[in-house]
Amino acid sequence: MDLPKPCSSNDDAAPAPRLLSHSAIGQVSQCGCGHLHLTLQYLTLRFEPEAFRELAALLAFAQRRLDREAIAAAPTADAGSCRPVH
Repeated sequence: MDLPKPCSSNDDAAPAPRLLSHSAIGQVSQCGCGHLHLTLQYLTLRFEPEAFRELAALLAFAQRRLDREAIAAAPTADAGSCRPVH
């Protein structure tokens, strides 16, 4: 099994990581060697660019599915106006 190459962010001569995105839950940055770092509070995951693309696609697919299910489960506007007659 090949060991992962060390990230150049540990090299003092390497350029500083470039911040690509951030929010209240974390950030994504790219180091000088091209690896992407997903940092969530105390956890940082390092990805090759293609693996990061696959993760992003996986998460986007899951989000679309959750959104579709939420829309399907939401009550319709007409549902509130249908009351039983006494």
